[in-house]
Amino acid sequence: MNDHGHVNDAYRAYGEIWSDIYDEYAEALKKSVETDRAVSFLAPLAKGGTALDLGVGHGHIALPLSKTGASVHGLDNSEKMLASLRASSGGDAITSHLGDMAQFDLGTQFDLVYCINNTFSHMVTVEQQLGCLASIVKSLRPNGRFVIHLNYPYTADFSGAGIYGDQRTTVIHIDERRAMVRFARHDRNQQLVISQDLWITPTESRTMPIKVRYFYPTELDLLARISGLELLERYGDWQRRPFDNASWRYMSVFRKAS
Repeated sequence: MNDHGHVNDAYRAYGEIWSDIYDEYAEALKKSVETDRAVSFLAPLAKGGTALDLGVGHGHIALPLSKTGASVHGLDNSEKMLASLRASSGGDAITSHLGDMAQFDLGTQFDLVYCINNTFSHMVTVEQQLGCLASIVKSLRPNGRFVIHLNYPYTADFSGAGIYGDQRTTVIHIDERRAMVRFARHDRNQQLVISQDLWITPTESRTMPIKVRYFYPTELDLLARISGLELLERYGDWQRRPFDNASWRYMSVFRKAS
């Protein structure tokens, strides 16, 4: 099996473990406002044509984007996630594909391909990321656009001294009904953050493994250039505010290199 087949187990398990409560998780983190802004950003780039959502999940972006007139396809490696998408109101409007975004060929080209919410970082080797970008280039129409949304790496919390300086515990969310705590470890040499998210409610608790490879915008641009993409625009949020030293995330728009 080639390198593209070795997607980390946490990446494969993400959707299978969390599919049944992912909507509640997104609601707890108040992602609905971000969804509206993301769709407003993406819709003009789709131009009512075809769009591909990489890591489509339950379709939080794909479903409202399809209502803007775009014909939306969704790729995910979790059958449970795709089953939830198909069962959603309007889910039959999304053409779903079970597959690995580290290497894919859906036999068609799109006006827009997008990968948001840090999903790209769940591929934890350069080979997987390059494979994904190469697949995207093949999947874009000549004037198509690729949009990627990533968090800017923040590793200062791992800078403590001593044997446990590469670990941290963070309360991600807490309210009267539930809590989420993240236990994380930083592998600086591999640019990895390995974590377990603990979800706690009065009736259950469960853990979700997550492994992500972070990288900086300059590395993303280099990987994109190697793959045949060129940067058009970069912003600090979905409202197209400038990307600057205070930005904790960034949205980048690429096209095929001329």
